[in-house]
Amino acid sequence: MGYTTPFIVKALSDNQQDVDRERPLLINKTQRAYQAENTVDSRRDWFLAQPTGADPRFYEPEYQPMLYAFDDFSEEYSSAPKVMEALTALGLERFMTLSKSSAINHSSIIAPSHLPIDLAWNDALDYEAFFDEYWPLVNPNGGLMIFHNTVNGCPKCAMFVKQLKLKQVSQFSDFELLSFFEPYKLHQNSYTVIRKITAFKEHFLDWDQKSITESALRLIDKH
Repeated sequence: MGYTTPFIVKALSDNQQDVDRERPLLINKTQRAYQAENTVDSRRDWFLAQPTGADPRFYEPEYQPMLYAFDDFSEEYSSAPKVMEALTALGLERFMTLSKSSAINHSSIIAPSHLPIDLAWNDALDYEAFFDEYWPLVNPNGGLMIFHNTVNGCPKCAMFVKQLKLKQVSQFSDFELLSFFEPYKLHQNSYTVIRKITAFKEHFLDWDQKSITESALRLIDKH
């Protein structure tokens, strides 16, 4: 954990507020559309009303964002001990679960309701062990795994990325990989993003009026 952790948690809180604000608006405009005559104009009005262009299928599941942070507090100059103080002061502590340990061999603390993982970020070492343990838990529909200090950092970390590239050759449909450089830094000057696409489907392939309508009506029934 560090300086950026409260910003990540604040983003999760903002997302929660957006969903809580937009879901009732989506339900209201769907109810109005359902009572109106089914025409091109009524469908257009439904689409353009707030939240504009919102896909009901995204709003059906309960949204429960949570950041799981693993930190053993071994770094002498780490700002980690101050993070929980900052989150408590901001009223955001409910959006983070802290494990005072390494992430390795501790994935079991992640609640089933928070799986699959949408973003797994490794800012420590043990890249291979982290990948082996957490990759199966990453969302197969576009979930991300990010490693800090890779291709432009230590040789061992760069070798890990090379091994991923070799794996990508034999599992091309399983993930995409892209590395970024931060050349202005002397340390931790790169990161690698891996996107899991095992079950990824282009959105336009499932954009059909029937499934969207059914999802919108289920929202009305549920809420």
